[in-house]
Amino acid sequence: MVKGTYVAGDASATVYSVDIAWGSMEFTYTDASKGTWNPDTHGYDGAKVATWSCATDANKIEVTNHSNANVTAQLSYAPESGYNGISGSFSDGGTLNLNSAVDTRYSAAPSGSATLSLTGDLASDTSAKTKIGVVTVTLVNE
Repeated sequence: MVKGTYVAGDASATVYSVDIAWGSMEFTYTDASKGTWNPDTHGYDGAKVATWSCATDANKIEVTNHSNANVTAQLSYAPESGYNGISGSFSDGGTLNLNSAVDTRYSAAPSGSATLSLTGDLASDTSAKTKIGVVTVTLVNE
């Protein structure tokens, strides 16, 4: 006769490990331009609206999940005091839902990214590379 008894194994603890890669978050504000006066039409040619720009991927945040649980990364922007007229928004609403890394290779860990866009005006007396806001990444376990 063969007898057996079941004993439950130890439960695996949830381990959270998330990498966050940041672009430089350096933006350039180019003010609006009336363009060039055209005396033949009595109007301006080549008028431009004010724009925010940055180098390729400077506005990108990438989150990689190496955890044994799903995680959600919520990205938010808050202006610094004195810069309340500048707003920031993220592609895809700034929410990255990342699956667990269980059964994946390290190099293929679940990841997602979002880019920050700015709107609003920056005063002409703002010095170079002035801190105008803060990005926060909040991790929520599911």
